[in-house]
Amino acid sequence: MTPVHTDTRKFSFFDPVLLIMAGIMVVQGFTGGGELPVLVGIGLAVFLAFTKHTRYDLYGDALVIRYWAPRKIVIPLSEIKDVGSVKLPFGGPSVLVHRTRGRVLAIMPKDPVSFLAHMKTGLEAAKHPPSPPAEDEPPRPPRVRRRRPRPRRQNPS
Repeated sequence: MTPVHTDTRKFSFFDPVLLIMAGIMVVQGFTGGGELPVLVGIGLAVFLAFTKHTRYDLYGDALVIRYWAPRKIVIPLSEIKDVGSVKLPFGGPSVLVHRTRGRVLAIMPKDPVSFLAHMKTGLEAAKHPPSPPAEDEPPRPPRVRRRRPRPRRQNPS
């Protein structure tokens, strides 16, 4: 299945700076700084790999967010309540995805205006699915299974 719209993450100055800091800490640890800088540097690199978005794919029924590491988040459009735009202090214009359950997710596509437009059309299509074709026979109502009442236990006295 091919995505309806694909966008990559906007370049951030902090991404290479944090990677360089992680590398410096690892090198410092190996040149006599001890174990702590190595662990902190590797931890920072792993944190970046699992938290930095690389690509956003919008399908007809889901939004897929891919990360540096082999990780992705799939959010069905039926679980998205609303989308909007916001200007973050260090990130610039971003798209906010409000989920029905859970937290708000801020994503930073290169072209937030077109991504937001595609998201809104996808949400409208998900909220108002096309009606199924008319059939010759009307659908049957679902069967209701009735449970028999359990016999009551009597307390031995």
